[in-house]
Amino acid sequence: MRRVYYTYALSITLHPMLWRGVFLGAATVLLGQWLHVASIFNNVLATPVGTIPQYIADATLNAATHGEILMLLTLTAAGIVGLSSLYRLWQCVHPHNSFTHSLS
Repeated sequence: MRRVYYTYALSITLHPMLWRGVFLGAATVLLGQWLHVASIFNNVLATPVGTIPQYIADATLNAATHGEILMLLTLTAAGIVGLSSLYRLWQCVHPHNSFTHSLS
């Protein structure tokens, strides 16, 4: 019976979604320490609606030029992992929808 427990524990620890969740949790904690979320929302709400994409691009460029590379790398990696997690969940919900189906 011990082998069954070991196999179950290994299957849980080696599952990719577990590691995506661990990484996203760690990235959330790190970004929460580096960024003040309330001031980000206040700054975005203070900008005119049409200039929000330009404001975000300028803020990202400003962070990159002022040495906040680790924060940008964490944000980029968390975004990639988040998108891949959403894609995997979408595949689980819609298993028959794939890009290889023909129209006929």
